[in-house]
Amino acid sequence: MNVKNFLKTLSVIFAITISSCNKSDEDSIYLERPKDTNLEFWITQKVTYKDLEDKGCTYLPGWMGAEEYLDSRYTADTSEEMAKAPDVCVTYLLTGYPDLLDDPAITRIVITDPSITVYGLTINTSESAKIERMHPICTRFSFVTTTEECYFSCGVGRCTFSFMSDRIIIDASTTNNNNIVY
Repeated sequence: MNVKNFLKTLSVIFAITISSCNKSDEDSIYLERPKDTNLEFWITQKVTYKDLEDKGCTYLPGWMGAEEYLDSRYTADTSEEMAKAPDVCVTYLLTGYPDLLDDPAITRIVITDPSITVYGLTINTSESAKIERMHPICTRFSFVTTTEECYFSCGVGRCTFSFMSDRIIIDASTTNNNNIVY
């Protein structure tokens, strides 16, 4: 994104943010699943590890205090010692939610498949269309600049939606009231 487009989009975000200060749902713990998504599971959805395995999701090792699963539509790469996700896929991370000691829920979804929709949006949706669609839903908007790119991020309740050029990441923040160390 060039600087001119960035500043233009930033001014739109600023205007949207000012107009959205009175949105409700900021304190909602569980985010309602939208009708216009084709994900198998939704962010903050309470699930068991067995639920994911029964759906045909593949366990991806490597986490402490969490478990990651590959959506059943994809085949894990098992050419190395540990199974890993292919380049184009959807993964779900389970942790205790809303606190790490609570029952498991989906607290992170990573989408690299352009055919997957979230609120009707895909990786390939234009930035202006993403902003327009997310404006009525989100209460926080920002642009995040990394060494690789600048991307649009917004939040509702405890969830953050990050729309990058090659992926969509949806996170739900958890608490750790008992200071668990893994």
